[in-house]
Amino acid sequence: MIRPVKQFRAGVHAAIICGRRPTRRSVTGFTLVELLVVIAIIGVLVGLLLPAVQTAREAARRSSCQNNLKQMGLAILNHENVKKAYPAGYAYSSGASRCWGWGTIILPYMERMDLYQTLQPDKRSLSTIVSATASQADISALQTKIAGYRCPSDQSPDLRDKSQFESPTVAASLFGASPPFQVATSNYVGSSGGVWISGTDATYPTGYGAPYKDFDCGGIFFGQMAATTSGSGTMPLGVKVSDITDGTSKVIMMGERERKGLAALWAGTGNAADFGPAGNTGILFRPNFNQNWDVYDLYGTDNRGKGPGSKHPNGVQYLFADGSVAFISDAITVLSALCNRADRSPRVVDVSRY
Repeated sequence: MIRPVKQFRAGVHAAIICGRRPTRRSVTGFTLVELLVVIAIIGVLVGLLLPAVQTAREAARRSSCQNNLKQMGLAILNHENVKKAYPAGYAYSSGASRCWGWGTIILPYMERMDLYQTLQPDKRSLSTIVSATASQADISALQTKIAGYRCPSDQSPDLRDKSQFESPTVAASLFGASPPFQVATSNYVGSSGGVWISGTDATYPTGYGAPYKDFDCGGIFFGQMAATTSGSGTMPLGVKVSDITDGTSKVIMMGERERKGLAALWAGTGNAADFGPAGNTGILFRPNFNQNWDVYDLYGTDNRGKGPGSKHPNGVQYLFADGSVAFISDAITVLSALCNRADRSPRVVDVSRY
């Protein structure tokens, strides 16, 4: 028999008056063991996911670096379309002078006409600017960090000062002897090839031969005599497409260099007469400098700052003369052949092009 609602309410009220309350189910929390198990599970999940996250981040950085190379390739090809020649490796003026490099020459095609107009490389020599009396505008321009010239995987300092690197025994400065200030870092170097084409010394050229080609080792980039140190209004030109007889898709034009290799510069060379960290290897790499190996031991003291290198695992990204980009394994043994524009032995490497 169901009791009426009024009778049920009356019974509850009477129970409360008598000191009895309706029972309520008790609530309990996590035990210490349960909490430790949850923490352990979370730790395992983080341990499994962290490598995947790091891999994804490196893939994104590598893609960004690849895009940098593509943009530089496009800029160089635009330069070739306008000037009918690739840019010179650097604008050689005289002796052990500081000289504008290809990174400065292509600034107008990299959408950095502002820097180009400030520096006026077509009217002034780099040695003239890098002096104790340099204007603040020139110093600021030469110390500008250009994102398109930096690999996001690399942790090089913004200025190429040897005191900030894991440095070997090198010259007094990484930008020539005793400069009044340092210049901005880059992570990309042009290929100067690996076989002698011209130079006054067949073993280690220290001079310059007509027509003022500096150490032309068969690559895409090498020094060319500037028309004049000031007021010329033009920059020297480099090789033509017709000079690349091995084929533009088979010749490396540019590669990476990371912090352990002393990185690079975009402005130019610190000492045009020296193929070393204080000289034109700041903007160039030669994969077979002494004709006895292909890839430099970047961890030694004699060759650091001369070859290519990368923070990307297991290889380096290279820009080819046709504007394509390829990731090439560190284990490759034909790098020097790929860097020569006309050695009549084009090599085919099974790599993905971008």
